Amino acid sequence: MLSIDSNLPTPATFPVLNLQVHLLDDYLGWLIARLQQQIGTHVVTLNAEMSMMAQEDAALRKTITAAELVIPDGAGVIIYMRLRGRKHQRCPGIELAAALIEYLGTSNPSNSLCFFGGSPGTAEQAAKVWQEQYPRLSILTQDGYVTGVALEEWKQTLETKQPAVILVGIGVPRQELWIQENRHLCPNAVWIGVGGSLDIWAGTKERAPEWLRNNNLEWSYRLYQEPWRWRRMLSLPKFFWRSLWA
Repeated sequence: MLSIDSNLPTPATFPVLNLQVHLLDDYLGWLIARLQQQIGTHVVTLNAEMSMMAQEDAALRKTITAAELVIPDGAGVIIYMRLRGRKHQRCPGIELAAALIEYLGTSNPSNSLCFFGGSPGTAEQAAKVWQEQYPRLSILTQDGYVTGVALEEWKQTLETKQPAVILVGIGVPRQELWIQENRHLCPNAVWIGVGGSLDIWAGTKERAPEWLRNNNLEWSYRLYQEPWRWRRMLSLPKFFWRSLWA
């Protein structure tokens, strides 16, 4: 069992294109402490693509600014900081979310978890994979294609069940905006936008090999898997240019 200091520090921040990234040596420990104290938290996993989106999307920018924890998920964010003299460790959102799941799986079984997102069946398969490792985990699931009356029923389920950790994988920026709009349903929960993590856990997609991740090239593998993303990937050279001159 982890030993968590109940006296939570106020994280320092560093500006990345006017978006404040929180700087912690132990993001997981800080999140667990808030979870234990039932302090609601919105975690934003900031990368270059989201940073550029926020320059044009006022609602997304406002949501990122309001989040209690903005982690440096992308290699571009880390490079931006290093170019300005600040060295910091990257914190991939998928790894932070996985570590939080592992904590829940080995701690109080009353701490329930929620997977929301992906195509029909993806969240359920991801939950099955995790529950094979941690049978005590209680996981609510819902695909990301729910609409209309079913969506309202899903929101009611969240409000009734009050899961401790809610992982939302419905794509950027939709997931960040959805969390900001609906976090009042579970005000004490930790909410994290996890993008395609559910697909990776379910086995329908693969994460980039470690050597690509270690060399800041994870984006290239994502483009290889999803070539339709090429237009969105144009934000990367734009971000790099801004990194040099902003």
